[in-house]
Amino acid sequence: MGLMCIGPHVFRPVGLNGKAMEFTTEAVVAEFPRWGLQDGAQWQGMRRSTFVISGVLFPDAVGGLPDYQAIRVSQLMGLALPMLTMGSGFVASVLGSYVVERVTDLSEYDGQMIGFDVELRTT
Repeated sequence: MGLMCIGPHVFRPVGLNGKAMEFTTEAVVAEFPRWGLQDGAQWQGMRRSTFVISGVLFPDAVGGLPDYQAIRVSQLMGLALPMLTMGSGFVASVLGSYVVERVTDLSEYDGQMIGFDVELRTT
């Protein structure tokens, strides 16, 4: 079972191949008029990227209900947290530093798992 961590908060991502993640980047391009010509465009930079993760928590195992509630506390405090994916053994990959911007309400699956979505934005 692959796990992910948002700072100290551990959960299991769900979806295709055990993971349902959406990573979004967006460029900022300003348009300006030109007399007698097509409008011009000027690249202004990049917006902060977003990362949406669907996950499940197991109430009686690693990443239970207290971890879900702790994610909400980190959101309320505006903490910048590292995002990690955990592979086999004790190997992890750091995906960057993120702040929690949105957390969905809980959805229970047969009383065994708690599903949620978390939207993160780079710091």
